[in-house]
Amino acid sequence: MNADDAPVRGPVLVVGGTGMLAGVVGGLVREGLTAVVVSRKPPGPGAFGDLGTAGGRLLPVSADYTDPLGFAAALRRVAARTGPFRQAVLWVHAHGRPHAHAAVAAALADGASVLEVLGSAAAAPTAPAPRPPEALGRARHRAVVLGFTGPGAHTRWLDHGEISGGVLAALRTPQSDDGPYVVGRVRPWEDRPSA
Repeated sequence: MNADDAPVRGPVLVVGGTGMLAGVVGGLVREGLTAVVVSRKPPGPGAFGDLGTAGGRLLPVSADYTDPLGFAAALRRVAARTGPFRQAVLWVHAHGRPHAHAAVAAALADGASVLEVLGSAAAAPTAPAPRPPEALGRARHRAVVLGFTGPGAHTRWLDHGEISGGVLAALRTPQSDDGPYVVGRVRPWEDRPSA
């Protein structure tokens, strides 16, 4: 799909969407939305699967959230073209979160929602409950914690398809006050895979 064809609709920002979240990007485009995927390296052909014919659009943006000024400038440029983002999905490592959150907040529409994907460590018994980052301002924040799967103590980490499916489900599920949305399971904590 050519980035210059058709009008831009419903921009959704996905940061870190070329690896384990590639299925999220593909799913958004297949639903007819405009998915702006920000990654350090341009995605390869077919990275997002068959994008279908629902009228969705894919807008790849090369930027690195560990470069605060460059990342913020890239988001400003794309938001000027698409309009502010009404939703954002973020997979950002801890060292890049403060400035990434601030740059994303500046590109969000009023009332936007941010889904922040976190590793299983966020659900450790000694970990504090995930809280909305102050830098996101008034955006609605939802934490999605990636767990593991399998019966009893015979578990494994989630694969990319399971992760993307769970994140898409979190985007479609109304937010509750029951804490973070968990993909897979995180209890009992002792059952998590060792590697």
